[in-house]
Amino acid sequence: MTIQETDHVSYCMPAFNSAGTIAESIESIMNGNFEKGDEVIIVNDGSSDNTVTIVEELRKKYPVIQLISYSDNRGCPAARNIAYRQAKHPIIFNLYSDDVLVAGSIKKLKNYMAAEHADMAGFAAGHYFQKNKRKITHKWIFRSGVLSFADFLAGDINPGPGGDYMFTKEIWERVGGVWEYGKGLHEAWGFTLKCLAAGAKVVVMPNSFYYHRYGYNSLFARESRIGNEMSLMATKMLQPYFNLLNEEDVAYITSEMHGKTWYNSTARRPLRLKGQPAGKTGVITVPFPEKIKRIFVRNARKFPWLLNLLVKKS
Repeated sequence: MTIQETDHVSYCMPAFNSAGTIAESIESIMNGNFEKGDEVIIVNDGSSDNTVTIVEELRKKYPVIQLISYSDNRGCPAARNIAYRQAKHPIIFNLYSDDVLVAGSIKKLKNYMAAEHADMAGFAAGHYFQKNKRKITHKWIFRSGVLSFADFLAGDINPGPGGDYMFTKEIWERVGGVWEYGKGLHEAWGFTLKCLAAGAKVVVMPNSFYYHRYGYNSLFARESRIGNEMSLMATKMLQPYFNLLNEEDVAYITSEMHGKTWYNSTARRPLRLKGQPAGKTGVITVPFPEKIKRIFVRNARKFPWLLNLLVKKS
């Protein structure tokens, strides 16, 4: 399906016990990104805090917000599928209830995806913060352009695991939706995997980013603490595509020695597609404080290695 720049966007947001963050996430849609004709669908996944109360208050301000709520906690994958099924537009943007968009970024992303005739599009970086977006703790910098299947398997520094990305409703339908495995570990990564394996074109828009909140008890943090689930869940999702992988890599991720730990080692030991070299992943950078940057710059002539270090790290 070819999308147009004039197509509207269905913003979809799964939410569970998000009272402390969801208002900022919704406002980042409504202030600077939402356009007339778009829609916002929030699925309350059985929250036990006052998430629903906060959303209901925001609905008074923004009547376009649709709230789907159920009492039991079904998990993020189920909540995402419910929202996507409800979506009436050909373009869907998934935003988690703790992350924040940059004003004007969605229109640019939509135009980029349309120009590239892509099925999915993500931002080129995630700026990680805890409470204050002006204090970035670190950045995930993704490789811009086409995200190949090989690159996706080479490491997790790409938009896939984050899940805050844009895609067509058609590709969601074609791959059979998001896998509803557990409460949500790897659900975004797994959906990207399904799309790439189905031949979808996935692109990363240069010079763009979104704000990714971390440092609290998020769903991913909770689920990733369960035993060796990080690698075991990823293997479960990869299993239908073992025929596409290098046979040595299939043996590696299913082995007794590495089967429970391989996912966290992809930077050192990337997976490969059959008959292809390993792809390339992005990088994580840690910005230096401004005071230290000024010291480095002042002393750059005397100690040129300081400036080189600054360029690499910031």
